[in-house]
Amino acid sequence: MSKYHSKSIPDLDQPLIRFTHSHDDDWTVRDAVSGTQIFGGIGAGKSSGSGKTIAKAFLKNGFGGLVLCAKPDERSNWERYARETGREQDLIIFSEDSDYEFNPLEYEMTRGGKGAGEVFNLTNLFMEIYKMGNRLSGGGNSGESERYWDNALRRCINRMIQLLTLAKEDISIRNMRKLLSSTPLEHEVEGLGEMSEEEISEWGQSNYCIGCIIKAGENAETAEEEEEYTLISDYFLREFATLPEKTRPTIVESFLGLAEPFNSGILKKHFSQNTNLRPELSHEGKIIILDFPVKEYLQAGVYAQGIYKLLWQQATERRNQDQELLPIFIWVDEAQLFLSDYDQIFQTTARSSRACTVFLSQNISNYYTSIGGRSPKPKVDSLLGNLGTKIFHANNDAVTNEWAARTIGKAFINVSGMSIGNTQSSSFNQQLHFQVEPKEFTILKNGGDRNKLEVEGIVTIASRKWSTGMNYMKIIFSQ
Repeated sequence: MSKYHSKSIPDLDQPLIRFTHSHDDDWTVRDAVSGTQIFGGIGAGKSSGSGKTIAKAFLKNGFGGLVLCAKPDERSNWERYARETGREQDLIIFSEDSDYEFNPLEYEMTRGGKGAGEVFNLTNLFMEIYKMGNRLSGGGNSGESERYWDNALRRCINRMIQLLTLAKEDISIRNMRKLLSSTPLEHEVEGLGEMSEEEISEWGQSNYCIGCIIKAGENAETAEEEEEYTLISDYFLREFATLPEKTRPTIVESFLGLAEPFNSGILKKHFSQNTNLRPELSHEGKIIILDFPVKEYLQAGVYAQGIYKLLWQQATERRNQDQELLPIFIWVDEAQLFLSDYDQIFQTTARSSRACTVFLSQNISNYYTSIGGRSPKPKVDSLLGNLGTKIFHANNDAVTNEWAARTIGKAFINVSGMSIGNTQSSSFNQQLHFQVEPKEFTILKNGGDRNKLEVEGIVTIASRKWSTGMNYMKIIFSQ
């Protein structure tokens, strides 16, 4: 357990960062649990400036957390932050060379809280993995045909999990592959009614799907289990067996494609067998670093961290809010690589769970591309609307700079004018303009020796009126 647990848990109004001498400009726990988005172009200093400042504030105040790694140096950065804040003993490095494992299926079956082992929840986990794979491969449109195939795959996964559960077989990707690969074809089940029990039993010994159906029938004792058994057997022996020629292979290939990454490499070694690193450890003050950087592990790194991130978010939502909760954080640099539809759902309740989300990315266009589909903008805007702190560093992306200017908003400013005729006169009038023009974001200091290691960021916080009387402030962060 973290040594910080012996300290009092900070209240919502405790300052984490003091930007100026005025308390009006403090960044508090309340601000942190409302979520943070940091935008800045390549080399703008978002990670080494405001990012480092926030990360070290979390560590100094004893927060637990989860760190996702996009770049190879993320782990070493956090190890340095931990040394500088006295938190080295709280680091947990989950890497290829570690002995840690996390089997998402086993975890979901055995975790605490209501809903553990529910078929619907397990199926949703698989569908999230499936969507993740679609995004990585450039798919993910949400047209009618895609929804049809998604629903067909979801139904198939539901029935497989129900069958394995009733047959008392392990619910694993390996067993689900065996099950789907051995489902009988139409011509194989046509004579099933004429087969003797002995012949069916022999078939079950050589065919995994039939064997599971036999076991499930033997295990069905209650009326509810009998009803479930009928639903399962009808699906595999009638519905699935008689699917049209193109439909069945599509469903099978969709699932096999979903399962394929777990057949080798880090996903097979660390994410398909056992579980000895549960997300709840971060609730006790540990900082879990998922050292599977995407720049090295590519899609496998996204799968591994995306799965852990999702289940960490769900575990965080299950925290007992009747108790005093230690604030925790999730840190996602290059956040566009790890975005999911669940992020928006999670962020709506993150504050009550005392969870601090920090996303860092170059620009908002990355998010639109990552979410994909026909209408990504409403989803992205909804997510960003639920991240209370926005920090904008130097950027050349016009879309992001326009969005930042609109987010900060407009105000009436005095504009002078002069007319020259027979007599010269001057006048003043008020016009509505952006408080921070988009071009201003292109010339912010980006650190380095020429800027004396100073990084400029324009910070705006929901419901915040700064000591300047404005709703934003330009802050200098030290690298």
